[in-house]
Amino acid sequence: MPKSPTLYRLAADRQYHKIPLRVQSNPEDLLWTDRYGSTALHILCQVRNVDKGLLAAVDAILEKAPEQVSWANIASWTPLHFAVEKPLVWRSSDAYSTALILRLIRACPAAVSQRTKGGFKTKTPFHIACEAAADTKVLKAMLTINPSLATEPYSKRDTYSVIENPIQALWKAHLHLSQSGFNESSMHQAEKKMALLLQAAHCGTVTFANKERSFCILNAVCAVRCPRDYFAKILNDHVDDVRLPDEKGLHALHYAVRSVSADSQAYTEFVLEALLNVFPQAAALRDDVGRLPLHVAISSTFLQWHRGGLRELTLAHTDALRTPDPESGLVPFLGSAEAAKKSRMHLSTTYELLRAAPDVTLMLHSDTDPM
Repeated sequence: MPKSPTLYRLAADRQYHKIPLRVQSNPEDLLWTDRYGSTALHILCQVRNVDKGLLAAVDAILEKAPEQVSWANIASWTPLHFAVEKPLVWRSSDAYSTALILRLIRACPAAVSQRTKGGFKTKTPFHIACEAAADTKVLKAMLTINPSLATEPYSKRDTYSVIENPIQALWKAHLHLSQSGFNESSMHQAEKKMALLLQAAHCGTVTFANKERSFCILNAVCAVRCPRDYFAKILNDHVDDVRLPDEKGLHALHYAVRSVSADSQAYTEFVLEALLNVFPQAAALRDDVGRLPLHVAISSTFLQWHRGGLRELTLAHTDALRTPDPESGLVPFLGSAEAAKKSRMHLSTTYELLRAAPDVTLMLHSDTDPM
């Protein structure tokens, strides 16, 4: 029997009560798509006012064809993309919408990581859920399947410098809600959701086997790129944690120095300055392999003197200029000179490090002088 558009028309006309029977009697209708490549499930998931009837219709389809959750139309959008794309007036009490999304996720877990392909930004359903300030249950369900979604940038294309991530999108969405007055508890909900995303990013999981285990949220915000106002808030709320090592013996400054990328040095400078203003002694603390923050900043993450916070890090503990990196055996200015072989951008950094401690050359000479 050839496939028919009947099921699609029932979905478009919102005759939800007729869909379960049609799916049972004519399952081949599930294969019918419109000219845009959308199935009946795509149409159902675009409905904004979800009710019990729609949920029953979706359940009938998922029972027969759960794989359709990951079917993309010609715009590369799946039913799950549409389901999470709610306007920024998403109500936390909208239990039916949340139930719809959770059904889709359970039916096809792989769909949470499926990206759109068109436009400058490519998005997973998780990106869209964060933009829409989705329910905490939805975010947790997605992160349980793939914790790395918390920090995935919008685009993986090397030709673009896209550094915005879901953490930033979620915070921006809740700021908009709070300022618009749609939800008085928006910021409280935002803090819970942000902590969930940071736990996924920092710990690689949102579910701990040991219920007593916790994580330091200050270390987490230092390890990933966050909105500046959110970082400042966490630092203010957890200022005492700057001085406390975690179970690996690492402090917030260690995480901040390790997390630098080529396109985030201005942000890193902001973070390092804030941390050093509170606890400058952290610049003298070695990490779990015996390296000082300055060693890591120069030889591993390639911070620069004039952009990235290297100057502030150096001035906070000038003795580090005369301390060899246990990994390379090089003092900081030589480590920078090594990096300068690959990029001239580091030449000025090498010069500034040497100028800050010119006596280090005498130390090197005395170490090599046979007399």
